[in-house]
Amino acid sequence: MTRLSLALLGGLQINLDDKPVQGFESNKVRALLIYLAVESQRAHARSTLAALLWPEFPDPIALRNLRFSLSNLRKILDDQQVQPAFLLISGPTLQLNPLGDCWLDVQAFVNAVESDQVEHLRDGVALYRGEFLEGFTVADSSAFEEWLTLRREQYHQLVLMALDRLTVHHERHGEYEQAQTYARRQLELEPWREETHQVLMRIL
Repeated sequence: MTRLSLALLGGLQINLDDKPVQGFESNKVRALLIYLAVESQRAHARSTLAALLWPEFPDPIALRNLRFSLSNLRKILDDQQVQPAFLLISGPTLQLNPLGDCWLDVQAFVNAVESDQVEHLRDGVALYRGEFLEGFTVADSSAFEEWLTLRREQYHQLVLMALDRLTVHHERHGEYEQAQTYARRQLELEPWREETHQVLMRIL
C-alpha cells in the first residue's frame, strides 16, 4: 500500500513512500491537499474549497480553478491507481479518504500532547519541528491565510502546554537537567514568558 506522508510542523514536506512528491503546479494545489488532510474529519463542498483558495474570484472561475488543481493533485498522487484512493470525490464534495494510508504529523502531534502519559508528551514535543507551515504562504488567498494563522496559534499553544507539563514533571522528580531542557524550549518559542524565566531560575 502506498503511504502518503505530510509533515506540516516546520518546513513543509510531502512524501509518497518516503520520496518527495513532485509536480505541484502551484502552492494552491499544495494548500488544497494540506487543508483536506488537516480537516479530514468531514467532507468539504467544492464551493467552500473554491472560496477558501480563490476568494477574490467569481464563483464560476474559482470552481474552474479548483477543478484544475484537483486534476493536478490526483495526477501527482497517482490517485487513480492507488488502492484505496487518497481522495474521496463524491459529486459536489471532496474529502481525504479515512481508509487511505496517510500519515500526518499534526494529527500525531495532537494525539500525543493531549495524552496524560509523559512518554507521549515527549513524542509530541519531538514532532514539533517548528511553527505550523513555517514559511508557507498562498498568494491572493486571505481566507486560507486566516485558517493557517488560527491553526498555527492552536498548535503553538498546545506545544507550550506540553512543554510546561514536562518541565513540571521532571522538576518534581528531581530531574533538573531534563526540566531545564524543556523550560529552555518554551523560551525559544516565547522568550517573553516571565513565568518560565522564573521556573528556569528556580531549576538552576
